[in-house]
Amino acid sequence: MEMAADCLAGYLYTCLMEKDAIPEPSRMSDIDPAAVSKQTAPDETVGEAFVNMVSVDVTAYAKQHFEKSVRKTLTIPAWLNVADLEMDINFSQVLQEALIAKVQAR
Repeated sequence: MEMAADCLAGYLYTCLMEKDAIPEPSRMSDIDPAAVSKQTAPDETVGEAFVNMVSVDVTAYAKQHFEKSVRKTLTIPAWLNVADLEMDINFSQVLQEALIAKVQAR
């Protein structure tokens, strides 16, 4: 259930950030767990299966998992520090932008 909540929260958060439409929830009575199992793992034997409701507070989840800042310490040459301070550069913003670009390029 924890993994289902993680998956749902991540999906809904992404939809919100990308301004994608969020589909209507399925009715529990419309879900056939055996059919879903066959669709997701066609070579596996369908054992016991059940349908369960999953709900999340996307705002609270995002604050804890996606938007929470973590303090990092870094070392840069002294001349670069002086130049950055003179130019009033926001170190955290520049580092975040560079890291995001690097991660997205992968």
